[in-house]
Formats: sequence, C-alpha cells, structure tokens
Amino acid sequence: MWKIGNTVINGKTILAPMAGITTNAYREFMRSFGVALCYTEMISDSGLVFNNEITYTYLPTNEEKRPTSIQLFGGDTNKLLAAIDKIEKHTDNYDFLDLNLGCPVPKVTKNNGGSAWLKYPKELISMVKAVVEKSAKPVTVKIRIGWDERQINFKELLPELEKAGVSLIAVHLRTTTQLYSGKARYDLAENLQDLINIPLVISGDIYTLDDAIKAMNITGAKAVMLARGQLGNPFLATQIERYYETGERLPSPTLDQQLTYMKTLAEMMAKEKGSHHGILTMRGISPHFLKGYPFVKEFRVKLSQMKSLAELDVIIAEIRERALLI
Repeated sequence: MWKIGNTVINGKTILAPMAGITTNAYREFMRSFGVALCYTEMISDSGLVFNNEITYTYLPTNEEKRPTSIQLFGGDTNKLLAAIDKIEKHTDNYDFLDLNLGCPVPKVTKNNGGSAWLKYPKELISMVKAVVEKSAKPVTVKIRIGWDERQINFKELLPELEKAGVSLIAVHLRTTTQLYSGKARYDLAENLQDLINIPLVISGDIYTLDDAIKAMNITGAKAVMLARGQLGNPFLATQIERYYETGERLPSPTLDQQLTYMKTLAEMMAKEKGSHHGILTMRGISPHFLKGYPFVKEFRVKLSQMKSLAELDVIIAEIRERALLI
C-alpha cells in the first residue's frame, strides 16, 4: 500500500496508457486481474480544445471504477491548460492528471508533444508548474530517460519535476530514438527512487513476474507499469500482485484459460464499441493471447483477419480441438 498524493494505491501494478487499446472496457478487464491503477489512452489537448467527439470518448465515463488517471499530451502549454478546463467541465470521475512526456512516436513528437519535451528541460519544467497550478487533481508525469544517447537527462529531471509539484513520476527506461527496440536501461536506474521523495513507477521490458521483481529491486520503485508485457497476458498482473501480497508464485495460465480471457475481452470490447469496431480492435490484441504456443501460428493469422464474434468462437473451438490432438 502506498499513496499518490492523498490517494491510497493498493497494489504494485499499473496499466500503462496505450493508444487504441486501454479503453474503458480494457481498463475494466484489467482491473479484474488486480491492476491497482489504470491510465486512459493518450488524450490529445487539441482534440479536447477543438471539441472532437471521438477524443471525448477517451475520457472516463461516470461508471468508471477508480483509481483512474487521465493521460494528456500536447506540445503547447496554453493549449494544455485549455484542455484541462475542458476535462474538468466534462468529468470529475478521475483521480490524477498525467502528462505524457514519454511517447516517442514521430507524429506526436514532431509537434513537440510526448518525449520531445525532454529536449527542452527548462520549458518542460515551466509547463509542468503551470499544469500543476491549473489542475484540480494531482498531476503525475511519464517520461523517458532522454531524447537519445547524447541527451540522457532523466536523473537531473526527476528532482526538478518533484519541485515543480508533481505527485508521481513514471520512467520508461529507453530513449526516444530507441522507440521500443533494444533493451530498457536498467543499468542506469539503480536506486532511482532515492532521487525523489514522491513515488517512482518503472516501465520497460516487464513481461514476467521475475522481470517485475528485478525492476523494483534495482530501482526501488513503488510499482511497475505494464504495457506490451500484459498484452495477451493479463494474468501477469495477478501473478505480480499475489507475489507481493503473499510470496506465492502463481503458475502461468493454460491455453484454455488464455482463450477464455480472450473471449471475455472480445465481448467487453464489442459491448463498448459495437460488434464491428470491437472485433476490429480485437484483431490487433487477440493474437497476443497465443504467444508461446508454436502450433497456433495459423490461428494467429486468422485472429488478425476475423470479422465477427461468431468467427472468433469458431477459431477458439478450432484451437481447442487442435490442442486436444497434441
């Protein structure tokens, strides 16, 4: 148990913001596996300021369970402040406002959003101070270790961000130019929590329970942020939470359990987005549930091309039948 501001966080796992994935339904799905805090998808300040209807659907609903963090991105301080006004008029059903200072995708960074802020630390800190003063909710940030190998500046930034008033810092241990390639730089992050008094959350290459244990042992972080590592492996959150509650190491789920999880998520996505759009979203997510099972390669292709829940049912039945023959 630990706190962000005055809010108690009962767990060691946080669901990372993932564009096109961490919708309301996905957050509810992951909470069922014990995730202690969920982030929304990245939300554009421009989308809010210019009243884009789709952008507003990314915000938490009145039924959203908590704690929840809204993640906002943009490259202009005034527009970020205007977006906060829009958020606060639209909903109060969230706990934290998170600033995305870590997204490495060029379409975000070319407009000075995401991790592009890391190239301009003085402007970054000035912007963060303005956001903290503006926001009715505690402000958190997610950063990378720097823009590139020549501009690794996260250790200098951490105490400055704390002084600016943020309540939590999440660090993804890659540079912007790495994108998602190479290895997360745990070699640079020993005892990283000691640099700040506010909670540290660590992200990068967390695919197993042992990865999570290693990440927290090296850095001293309060929690891990699960992103690609939990795609198709939602039970990872349960394994981590159980280990830190009792010391028990839960076995990995069976293929049959994985198929059940996949179907549950598909139904939730279809309910949220409608059958057509829900299944299109699942095309990108479903194949991840079959990672590690070599005989199901052909089914991963089928899942990436399916057109309906009924077709998903057929594919699941085929996989189960094939598994019985192995």
